[in-house]
Amino acid sequence: MTSSLKVVARDAAIVYGLTFATGLGMAIAGINLQSEPSIAYLANLLSGAIGFTLAGIRIPNNRAEHLAWVAATVWTFNLTNVALGIQTSSAWIQSGLTILFMAALGGSLSMILTLTSSANRRT
Repeated sequence: MTSSLKVVARDAAIVYGLTFATGLGMAIAGINLQSEPSIAYLANLLSGAIGFTLAGIRIPNNRAEHLAWVAATVWTFNLTNVALGIQTSSAWIQSGLTILFMAALGGSLSMILTLTSSANRRT
């Protein structure tokens, strides 16, 4: 593993914190999966993608491997939802696909953003 555990845990906490804050904000606004499923899912997806983008921008080398470790860590963090009875174990397993999609989207955005910024530095 090329990324340190501390950096992976930090970036996973960023992703988890952003998705948690978004979920909390939606709950305060009265938006949930039962009333507005597409808005709730899209907000969760975008907040996670932003977190993965931030994590990807900070890592110049081995970005894909690092984001894979961050995704696995975020998915593991979500076990607390199962332990607290907020989420079923089958929903937790399925959430892995959403986390992979967040990581792919965020990783792609971070690559585009770092390519753009490095191109500006060369000129």
